[in-house]
Amino acid sequence: MTRKKIITSFLISLFLFGIASTLFRNVTLLEITNYDNGSILYRKQVPPGYSFATLIRHSVHLTPVYEYYRIDENGRIILESTKLQDLGWGVPSTFTEPCRFEGGFLIIEGFKKSLDYIPFRVSYIAQPHLLLDGGKRNVDLKCVVNDEERIDISADKVPLWKVLIRGEVDVLPK
Repeated sequence: MTRKKIITSFLISLFLFGIASTLFRNVTLLEITNYDNGSILYRKQVPPGYSFATLIRHSVHLTPVYEYYRIDENGRIILESTKLQDLGWGVPSTFTEPCRFEGGFLIIEGFKKSLDYIPFRVSYIAQPHLLLDGGKRNVDLKCVVNDEERIDISADKVPLWKVLIRGEVDVLPK
């Protein structure tokens, strides 16, 4: 083989190796599925550290209850904190996590609880919302699923080629 053919073969091999390495690199995928009918409502590649929250109206006091989550570098959902206004029903009587009062809310932080997925029942009475993209996007779930249906929120590490084949999905209202 001539030197030119060897260099060309080497460059082609290097190029193909680069493409394969990229396609098999693991990325974090956030997926929200309607449990009742199996439809994908949201599937998006997100960076490690991506944060989102759930918001419901407390069934007794009718005040907001927030739960804050982060996706870690391993693609796991981590419950980080909760924020609510009313003490009593639904509040643990004992907990060891740091808490503080701020702006009329009790904020409990430091849970660091790892979750495989979040099953979230959508009750119109609770006026459920998802706060995506670090709270920048407020999604009223009553506009997406029927009353009493469940959504499952999950995250996972998957090869990039799977994301490219499946595609990203976003049928949530903007």
